Amino acid sequence: MNVTSSPGVTAAKYLDADGCASRYGFSVRHWWRQVDGGKAPQPTRFGRCVRWSIAELEEWEADGCKPVNHRGGHRR
Repeated sequence: MNVTSSPGVTAAKYLDADGCASRYGFSVRHWWRQVDGGKAPQPTRFGRCVRWSIAELEEWEADGCKPVNHRGGHRR
C-alpha cells in the first residue's frame, strides 16, 4: 500500500496496526488496547487509513515506552 495523501509520505515511513503489533510482539487487539489506554502513541489518519509514524515509534522506544498522555480513546 502506498500512502499518497501528502508529498513525500510513503508506506515505508508508517506502520499499520498489524505492523505495530508484530513489531512489539502483541496481537492486533492488544496493540489497540495499548493505544486506547494511553500506553502507546496515537496514530495519524490519512483519510480512512490509520498509521503510526516509525520515527515517532522509535522516539517512544528511546524514551522507554512510557505511557503517552492523551485524552479519550481512539476511534477506529
